[in-house]
Amino acid sequence: MECDNMTQIFAHRGASGIHPENTMKAFKEAYKAGCDGIELDVQRTKDGVLVVIHDETVNRTTNGKGMVGKLTYKEIRSLNAGYNKRKWFTHDKVPTLDEVFEWLKGNNLLCNVELKTDKVKYPGLEEDVLQKIAQYSLSDRMILSSFNLQTLMRLHELGTSIPKAAIYSKKGVNPSLLAQTTNASAIHANHRVMTPALMESCQRMNIQVRLYTLNQPAKLKEWMEAGLAGVITDYPDRAFKVRKELLRK
Repeated sequence: MECDNMTQIFAHRGASGIHPENTMKAFKEAYKAGCDGIELDVQRTKDGVLVVIHDETVNRTTNGKGMVGKLTYKEIRSLNAGYNKRKWFTHDKVPTLDEVFEWLKGNNLLCNVELKTDKVKYPGLEEDVLQKIAQYSLSDRMILSSFNLQTLMRLHELGTSIPKAAIYSKKGVNPSLLAQTTNASAIHANHRVMTPALMESCQRMNIQVRLYTLNQPAKLKEWMEAGLAGVITDYPDRAFKVRKELLRK
């Protein structure tokens, strides 16, 4: 594996294997682990605040209940977002996108923002996210991704130069065709549906492939050696260790 083609490591919802997902604690721990970037999910509250949370409801990751889009920011901020693998931590809040972007200004991490419009549409979310990125002057460190093909095409229509990634998780998808259809420069695929041959077909068309959620050291090593552009992992410390070992060879 050549150093020039080093696989980038993105922390999936932060270092979410150990810390509560999509919290500032998880993002800060990912930075400490030495990863290249973080991956996060963005949705919008009832009163228009962009918040970082994966599910369309607050039920799983907080001590509250309800749809993100039907709760106010004040209601969501009052919740404990410290849930992780059947354990509860204290004093973790659902962060705003502003809060994460303000923190990113103080480091050099890349940031993959997934727009969660595949189940709830959130009209205008694409414009809202682009405005926040411009506000914090972070365009050169961003990747925008979504399962929603219309969202990716809308981002293209808006003329942004920020790299876009199409996400998919089902077998039978032609990733290079998906990227072409959505004007995406990258594919983010569930690692179970990607093959070396499919990845190579993307690479021939200069389409970067990043895989999620890749956590096992043996699989991390296998894909890094195959020339994977990026790995999206719950355990960035594991991935960083594997990459360091490969670079020593």
